[in-house]
Amino acid sequence: MTTGTTSRLAARTAHSRFEGLPPAAVTVAKQCLLDFIGVTVAGMREPLTRILLADVREAGGAPQASIFLESQKANLDQAVLVNGAVGHVHDYDDVHMDMPGHPTVPVAPVVLALGEARGASGAQMLAAFSAGVDTECIIGKALGPSHYARGFHATGTLGSLGAAAAASVLYGLDDEATARALGIAATRASGLKSQFGTMVKPLHAGNAAMNGLSAARLAQRGFTSRAGLALRCGVLPG
Repeated sequence: MTTGTTSRLAARTAHSRFEGLPPAAVTVAKQCLLDFIGVTVAGMREPLTRILLADVREAGGAPQASIFLESQKANLDQAVLVNGAVGHVHDYDDVHMDMPGHPTVPVAPVVLALGEARGASGAQMLAAFSAGVDTECIIGKALGPSHYARGFHATGTLGSLGAAAAASVLYGLDDEATARALGIAATRASGLKSQFGTMVKPLHAGNAAMNGLSAARLAQRGFTSRAGLALRCGVLPG
């Protein structure tokens, strides 16, 4: 994943618009978001959820975005962390084999929370969501099966990049800033398959959402990264 490749991917993301989406893609994006809402609501009574919510309530924070079924808003990072983890707690969320992993759960929490905080339209949120999943699958296809086979949980690693792409669209970042956001997200990407069967597996999705959101926010503020190299070191095998 060279700097030139990263730049092309960033440009593809930065130029994402609802008007450019095929009707079939819009339909599938809506279905994915509905699926995410369903699995997240279903996970709200799980022990993982109670623990995360207790942590959020103790920490406090600016009321910026909603957590599912909670009357009190949380800050953006808290909202995407909880919603992302809860959305994956039952492991019934959608799968795409180009990753391979669960594409919606790291991206949808960012789209919904940041869209809410910024007053984005439905069309803008669908464009951002589509860009995020697109990014995950493009990089996943470039990686091939070796990434997952080596023990990395693609929902956590590639999900961080998808979340960053979606947030970049909603923040309105240009090509260069989007490339920096991808680089920041890549160097923070994480998720080990050795944690499957524990609460950490769904936490990977929440962490990916939070990492991607934070990466785009930092890029918006001028934070720098070496985009192409960061993608290689953070996600792609050396």
